[in-house]
Amino acid sequence: MRLNETISLIMISAASLAYEICLTRIFSVQQFHHFAFIVISLAVMGYAASGVALSLSRIRVRRTWLASSFALSTLLAYLIINYLPFDSFSIVWDRTQLWILLLYFASAGLPFLFAGWFIGQALRAAGQAAFRPYAANLIGASAGCLVALIGLQLTSEEGALGISIAVGFLATALVETDNIRRALFVSIASLLCVAFLWPLNPLRLRLSPYKPLSVSRQFPGARIVATERNASARIDVLESRGIHSFPGLSLTSAAPELEQMGLFIDGEGPYPITKGDLKSSEDFLFAQHLPAALAYLLRPGAEVLIVDPGTGLAVQAALALGVEKVSLPTDQPLIPALLTSKFSVASGNYLSDKRIHIIPRSSRGVLALKDQNYTIIEWALKDPYRPITSGAFSLTEDYLLTREAFMAAWERLSTNGLIIITRWVGTPPSEATRVWSTVIQAMSQLDVNESAPHLVAYRGMRTASILISKQPFTKAELTSIRDFLRENAFDPIYLPDLVEAETNQFNRLPEPVYSRLFKALLEAPQSTIRSYDFRLEPTTDDRPYFFHFFRWSQSSQVLATMGMLWQPFGGSGYFVIVAMLALMLLLSTPLVLFPWLSIRRDPERTLPSYRVWLYFGGLGAGFMLVEIPLILRMNLLLDYPILAFGLVLFTLLLASGMGSFLSRRIPLRKALALLLGFLLLNIFLLPTIVRHGLTLSLNMRMVVTILWLAPTGFLMGIPFAAGMRVIEAQTPGIIPWAWAINGATSGISGVLASLGLMDLGFQITLGIGALCYAIVLFASSNWRGV
Repeated sequence: MRLNETISLIMISAASLAYEICLTRIFSVQQFHHFAFIVISLAVMGYAASGVALSLSRIRVRRTWLASSFALSTLLAYLIINYLPFDSFSIVWDRTQLWILLLYFASAGLPFLFAGWFIGQALRAAGQAAFRPYAANLIGASAGCLVALIGLQLTSEEGALGISIAVGFLATALVETDNIRRALFVSIASLLCVAFLWPLNPLRLRLSPYKPLSVSRQFPGARIVATERNASARIDVLESRGIHSFPGLSLTSAAPELEQMGLFIDGEGPYPITKGDLKSSEDFLFAQHLPAALAYLLRPGAEVLIVDPGTGLAVQAALALGVEKVSLPTDQPLIPALLTSKFSVASGNYLSDKRIHIIPRSSRGVLALKDQNYTIIEWALKDPYRPITSGAFSLTEDYLLTREAFMAAWERLSTNGLIIITRWVGTPPSEATRVWSTVIQAMSQLDVNESAPHLVAYRGMRTASILISKQPFTKAELTSIRDFLRENAFDPIYLPDLVEAETNQFNRLPEPVYSRLFKALLEAPQSTIRSYDFRLEPTTDDRPYFFHFFRWSQSSQVLATMGMLWQPFGGSGYFVIVAMLALMLLLSTPLVLFPWLSIRRDPERTLPSYRVWLYFGGLGAGFMLVEIPLILRMNLLLDYPILAFGLVLFTLLLASGMGSFLSRRIPLRKALALLLGFLLLNIFLLPTIVRHGLTLSLNMRMVVTILWLAPTGFLMGIPFAAGMRVIEAQTPGIIPWAWAINGATSGISGVLASLGLMDLGFQITLGIGALCYAIVLFASSNWRGV
């Protein structure tokens, strides 16, 4: 390849990967976080489709046309996604939404078709030297990760996307031979870059009209007063008389209503910014009637850690109740920055209180630090209410509601310390019940001889709270607890000496289902969990999907009510993934068979053996079943999903590019055997490395990520390059088909990886990825010269 061709290939690969990362942020902001996982499958299926196009066409398409088509289709995809409203909740009864979703996916996947075509054509032209353009492709893709992350951090979702489109047009200019057209493409790139970096209204990212921020803006007089961004979040602050959020506030409270504004993260919320005077009697009266006040009543003058404090309602209550010191992790740095600048007055200026200690690391990072103990650790209820019937948040991982998080909190408690956790009440019991089962297992892992004397649970009309004591509750404390519950009209769910007659007195249900279920989980956790209608298994760092309540036994019920209810019970979120798997299987079949049939009809070409199917299919499946679990695990270490996504991809792709470039010098089967060894290390050692790495600074954690994953990525880059060299020598002309089957199995495995992570966990899913590479090793066992 000539220099300009190599550079253009690197640029298209970079632009394609940057677009992929930008698309995850666009879907997260405009729709929901769980749409982001689909992007990886869309990308690899687009590449698979390009393999089909290459196989069925012997004509060499002009690189200028392919590069410009990539850039134009990226712009088209953004406009379609931005201007066509989609509602994932109503898809089960509104068939129009299904067609809109398919159009979303088709338009979003089209740029990957042209990028893959550009790359695949370079591979085919290189023949046995295909490892060179393949290495350039991987190195370019790794550069695209940096382009996207830097663009998102310094500009916006629109700005980062504009940069990727501009890079596509600059790559077009590089391969264009006519000087006038070259200048035209450079001009288009410049204009689009400016248009997206400082977008006018038509190019600004529009939220779905069904997102909470869009709905809240419909309230009379509501207006957005600030918008801030970084690579991991878009934050909007809404001024509206319709913002009233005091989770769990007792119905007996006579405190005057406090003024609030709403903060929205990626359009989700509202998270209330509450104005108050922490020294006033009204604020003290207000704080006394919140569920968490019980912990502060039992431990006056405490040193407190607020886990994931959000916009600070729990912090303000703790300060009003007279704590000695409050430590606040920084889970989203934009929030304290806003509350100490533009909204210091609107927030009652509570962050300027001398008792506040802001710690510049995430909540899990703070819980991992062993140099500080706390009298009270409070899990603030900052999340808005999410009905489990929708299943819309099934794919959202939450590392703050896992067994390991509660165990870390227990270790940070002082001798007489308390943990207080408040979650939403649902029908049937869900969030609080899952927390209860997770806490019970955590205490079992901590070798607490008998957990019952350490636990208390109670509920109001909308929330339920769980109180955990390092020491068994005393009779005097249980008396104080009963007095607090009675004064606030809270119903006890569990007390060490509770009798059923005490339950279900204020916020009455037909049956005392909460107290019965909590008692059953404490006495017989395994059998109770197995017999329950949906998942109550404790969430762990291996399976951190707190909102994944779906069981396969629910399938008939979900399917029977589809199209009849607005939100079928618990399964719609999960069934979106199952539907995606079916779609990927449907699309992948022709993507693999069409090129194979064209080879079969050509008498001058030799059909590949089944080992070639296994080899390139195994590589596609293995790469995704390794990559996606690693991204999930690094979400915990790196705090932010977009950073984990970008840094893991950058490391794996750059290292794979180097491995591909050096593939001629490294024996294939030795490389595969070594890769299996490194994957086993990831399965068994990575959780420990992540747990200990939480105490490091973010920069050091990024270094650890790169150093740990680079050898695995290097070895993952060798097999594809070596395989292309072998098949081109043995059966010339089938590289495009190999490219197609690799992409098709990658697309299927991307969805399977998401299902595996939810149902099987990180270690088993990564183990399946290792098994795929073992199949690749078997398929190459009779190859010579590698």
